[in-house]
Amino acid sequence: MFRLAGIQIIIDYSWFIIFFLVIYSMAENYFPATQGSFSTSQYWIMGVIAAVLFFLSVLLHEMAHSFLAIMHGIKVTSIRLFIFGGLAQVASEPESGRHEFLIALAGPATSLLLGFGFGLLYLVMFLSGHLGPVASVAGYLATANILLGLFNLIPGFPLDGGRILRAILWDRWGDVTRATRVVSGIGNAFALFLIIFGILLMVAARSLISGLWLVLIGLFMKQSALGSYQAVVLRESLAGVQIRQVMKENIVSVDWLLPLDELVREYFYKYQYTNFPVLNRAELIGMVSLDQVKEISKELWMFKQVRDIMTPIEQVPFLKPTDDATEAFRLMVSHDMGRMMVIEGGRLVGMVSRRDLLDLFKIKSDLGIS
Repeated sequence: MFRLAGIQIIIDYSWFIIFFLVIYSMAENYFPATQGSFSTSQYWIMGVIAAVLFFLSVLLHEMAHSFLAIMHGIKVTSIRLFIFGGLAQVASEPESGRHEFLIALAGPATSLLLGFGFGLLYLVMFLSGHLGPVASVAGYLATANILLGLFNLIPGFPLDGGRILRAILWDRWGDVTRATRVVSGIGNAFALFLIIFGILLMVAARSLISGLWLVLIGLFMKQSALGSYQAVVLRESLAGVQIRQVMKENIVSVDWLLPLDELVREYFYKYQYTNFPVLNRAELIGMVSLDQVKEISKELWMFKQVRDIMTPIEQVPFLKPTDDATEAFRLMVSHDMGRMMVIEGGRLVGMVSRRDLLDLFKIKSDLGIS
């Protein structure tokens, strides 16, 4: 992990799989087939450079989304690079179709600009007669970025083109749920096409790797399209529900002087919560979580107390009884918290968890209430 322009960049383990596959395919297949005048070592060097620059292009694609999101007041928590590309994690959704349109368009526009830039470099070197390794890499990057930009413009979730279409429909209909349902359906149909086409490639054309890759991309897109629609339905279902309606008033708290071994045995094991409010007598002073305990060696649990590892109350995000459940769920996701405290007038009045909100959503869905 590292930070770029204040945004946390997370490289998933699966990213390294595709990174080395790209290097191998470039060095052993693409460059020898298109440029037959270089040595094996040159092909591998070209493959490494091409792979690095291509994944930097993918990162720039996601950074473009992120910068536009930040310009429109949306907090970007991180960018994750994984086997299928990149994904910017945001704390909230755009407030209007116009904002989503601009944010979604920024990524493909960046990829296309990079593609045209590398293409111009290749053209200049071609016209000057310098068709060496640099020109070959530039030609590949031009093609790869243009294809990346065009593929992302396909109008179905979770691709950028799907978000662009949703923005247009949202702005026209004034109904984000209806727009999301339509675009998710298109994304699901395209995903099924990729899966079927991938299977045909494996069976009829005996192209196992290409076919399997298309099937995996299709499965990912299908799951993402479904998840995108469910997320919108969840937000709509929770809208207008106040936290006081779902919070638990029977609060389990821990004393700040409690040893960690007793905290684990008597609280985490018994109640199976991932965090607890911390009290000094009757005063709320902080929150202690399972992750904080995990950072301490088990041999030290009997010597450490809750106060040694807890987060001070000034640094703990909290909710008010009148807060909207949609905002509560957003905060839990953005802060990666399973439960949050509900405070009124400086006094702890309840706790609410993601499970509480999801249970409410399920009940409303079962009753047909949106």
